[in-house]
This record gives sequence, C-alpha cells and structure tokens, in this order.
Amino acid sequence: MKKIIWLKNEYVNAIRVGWFLALRQIRRSSKGTTALIIFIMVLTFLNLVVVSGLLVGLISGSFQQFREGYSGEVIITSAPGRDYIENSQPLLSFLENHYKVQAVSPRYSISAQVLGTLNDNPAKNERPNRIGIRISGIDPEREEEVTRFSRFILHGEPLRQGEEGYILIGANLIKKYSSFADANIPGLDLLHDVDVGSRVRVTLTGQDGQKISKEVIVKGIVKSKVDEISTRMFMLDRELKRMMPSNKEQYQEMAVKVEYAYAPELVEETKTFMGPYIARIQTTDEAIPSFLRNIETTFAILGNALSSIALIVASITVFIVVFINAVTKRKFIGIMKGIGISPRAIQFSYIFQAFFYGVSGSLIGILATFGFLRPYFDANPIDFPFSDGILVATAEGAAIRVAILLVVTLFAGYIPAKLIVRKNTLDSILGRP
Repeated sequence: MKKIIWLKNEYVNAIRVGWFLALRQIRRSSKGTTALIIFIMVLTFLNLVVVSGLLVGLISGSFQQFREGYSGEVIITSAPGRDYIENSQPLLSFLENHYKVQAVSPRYSISAQVLGTLNDNPAKNERPNRIGIRISGIDPEREEEVTRFSRFILHGEPLRQGEEGYILIGANLIKKYSSFADANIPGLDLLHDVDVGSRVRVTLTGQDGQKISKEVIVKGIVKSKVDEISTRMFMLDRELKRMMPSNKEQYQEMAVKVEYAYAPELVEETKTFMGPYIARIQTTDEAIPSFLRNIETTFAILGNALSSIALIVASITVFIVVFINAVTKRKFIGIMKGIGISPRAIQFSYIFQAFFYGVSGSLIGILATFGFLRPYFDANPIDFPFSDGILVATAEGAAIRVAILLVVTLFAGYIPAKLIVRKNTLDSILGRP
C-alpha cells in the first residue's frame, strides 16, 4: 500500500515539475518557431477534416439537392409493378392533416412522346424530331412549398394555375441546352430547334393502344443537377389528369416536407395508415441508390488515406523539433538530472510541449473549419457537373480527428525525450557521445 502511495506521489510530482518546465520552455523558445509548428498543426488538422469533408461533400451535395429539389424528406411512389399509388386521395388527406408535415406535393407522372417539329416532316432516312420522356403534372403552388421549383427556371416563366396549354421542359432533353449535346451516345435522342415559345405535340398512349395528343407551348426551360428535373417535362396537374387514359384520381408520386429527423417515424406511420394498400414509402436517404452510397464511402476512405499522409508529416515535424530541442539542451538535461529532477519529469515536460502544439493547432483548426470554411462552402458550394459540392464536417468527426492528432503528437514528443533522457547523466553533462 505504501509503495502504491509512493508511486502515486512520484507521478504527481513528476507531472507538476514537467508542467513547470514545459511552460518555461515554451515562454523562452523562439516565437517564430512556435508559430511555425502551430501553423503546421493547423494545416494538418485542416487536412484531416477538410480534404475528406470535401470529397464526401461531392456526393453529399447531390443527396442534399435531391432532397431539397425533388423528393422532400419523404418520397412516396407507386409500388413495383403498379402504375399509381393506391388509396392516393385518403393518403394525401392524411399527410395534409398530419401535425408534423409542413407541405405535400402530389404529382401525376406518365410516359409520353414529344414531337418537336410540327411543320416539317423528316427527310428520307432521317429520324423524326421526337423523344420519349416522363411527364409530370404538378400543382405549382404546392411544388413551390416543397422544392422551391421556380428556382430551376433557366429561361422563360414558371407554370401558373389556370394557364393551360403550356409546359416546362428539362434542359437535358433539348440539344441547345443539354449537357450531353456534344456526346455521341448511341440511343440518345434530343429535341432540335425547340426553345421557349416553341409549339410541341405531347402524345400519351393508353393500355389499349389508344393515343391522346395535345399541342402545347414551351413556357420555360428547367435545369437542375437532379436528373428527375432536367430530364422531365412538367405541366399543370389538372391538365395532365384530363389527358391520362386511366387512373385519373390516383397519383404516381408524393413529395413530403417534414423535419429531417422525423422522416423515419413518418414513414412508419404512413405505412401503418396504408394498411393493405400498396405504395413505396421511403425517406430520402432510402430512395438514394446504394451505388451512390458506396461512392460516398469510397470517397471517405480516399479522403482519410490522403489525410493520413499529412498526419505522418506532422508527427515527423514534432519529432524532429522535440528531438533537436532535447539534443541542444542535452547538457542542461544532464544538470537537471544531477540536481535531482527525475527523468520522468523531464519526459513529461517535452510531452506537454508537444501537447501544447497539438491543442493549439486543433483549436485554431476547429475555429477555421466551423467558423469560416463550412459556412463559406454552404453559401458558395463548389460547382461540379453532377452536384454542388459542400464541406461535410461534424462536431463528432472533428472530435475524433482531434483525438487522433493529439495521440500522434504525444507519441512524437515522448519518443525523442525518452531517447535523450535515458543517456548517462555524467555523459550528458560532459557532452560525451
């Protein structure tokens, strides 16, 4: 028992003396050198957080756009093998009256053919100016509440209730605006000579082969990095409902705006309400294809691999600084050992110095990340062809990286101190090798 108490007191005294020596060392060291080491630690922390955060943000940005621009937090679609959501009207009423639901946008959706040239017949062996698309019937006001749809208008004007005979068409369906216009992709058809104000013919085909056609005017071009917007055509829900050959009272999609954290619970409540009726009810995260999730995981691994290089560089830097500091003060260390200061206290002094560098760099890095970088990228996302890249950085993830950085830094400070302190006291004082 006495031995345990003695060891405890010895460690306490070693820590106290080591803390005192570390403060003296830091205060008397070159301010330029100290600032440079801290700057390296800041860059290391930013490399750990920002590099992986930006790589993951490339995919997470597309997920966020999908949720905010198309699906909402909960997306309800027709079940596999079905052309519509069963029990659509009661389901819509349930969602509209749910105390947690902020807005709902029900949509009609059906495949159609669009003919872009009404006057000129195609020449011999020339393909007609026609494409097959998915056309969605929307309520502009409801859609605006869920997705702020009007922000996707590239040219022209948005749809308005009561103004029938107009459509909005996705930019990637028109050769003039499509991102794939210069790509020679077999089977890719784009509309030629179609722009705002053009007249096109929309044709729906029923199950019995009956065709329903209507000429409409292109009122606007919509463009988004969400494919479900840039590769569709949109018209008023009431107008499309009258054209549909069957199931006129049943919707094909419903986008629900609700608190993100509440979405899984709403999905379960909606499934309970539906009972024996069939529909695909998913949170926006569940609706995202698994291969995109795999890409996100791969990018996270790649970011961590790149960040580990910076971590190794930082640890080597701290090791060299502490080692050189200890070597240059080898005689002073020998004198301290000679007057009775324990080797453990001297080791603690260098560990505390390394800890100071790590903590200072981490704190500055945290302030830079959450005080400047993340707000900046949220306000100014990186413009990639398939998404608006953001910086994905969380408090939990930053805490883990701080812990990793501090552990590596402590080891980098402990090892050189251990190597120098264990030298013979008399050899250290006399400067002998």
